[in-house]
Amino acid sequence: MEIKDILYQAISDYQEKRILSDIAQGESTDAISTIFSHCVSNLDKVEGNNETSLGAIAEGLTHYLLTLAMIPSQRKISLNSVDVDIVIPDARTLSTNPDEAVVIYFPKTNEAQTIKDNASKLAKIQPKPDNIWIVVSKPVSTDAKTYTLDKEFSFSKIINDLISFSSGKKQSKLKIFRI
Repeated sequence: MEIKDILYQAISDYQEKRILSDIAQGESTDAISTIFSHCVSNLDKVEGNNETSLGAIAEGLTHYLLTLAMIPSQRKISLNSVDVDIVIPDARTLSTNPDEAVVIYFPKTNEAQTIKDNASKLAKIQPKPDNIWIVVSKPVSTDAKTYTLDKEFSFSKIINDLISFSSGKKQSKLKIFRI
């Protein structure tokens, strides 16, 4: 079984309409926690590194939720030779007005130095540290905003935080969100 199969089974079990309702009511933390926990409990069916698997689940779930909520984003881009997992709303906004953009990085490792090095690279294209969000399995000391996948599980707040970030920004007035 592949990670994407585990993720989409968990999403299917939770039900798309319920996920959307949770997001609209500001309760996306429940949906994210439940879906992620379901995936983690099935990781024994997947071969490979646990850190890589956790990162892949978090990234896939985030991308799915952004798409479902119709929050504008771009995935897997390169900007000025820096690889970006997700940028909200888009690379153009990031280039012209970094205050209006968030970059999200999903390290597939728990190697602190690698994570810090990649955060430094992201700082070259996103000079505002609060707008660089890193999703890690365990806390890492960095200037960027971090979400953890450990027992604290702050990752469950990421969609609510993105909605808060986007409200009042120029792009939120130009786009029609589903939520």
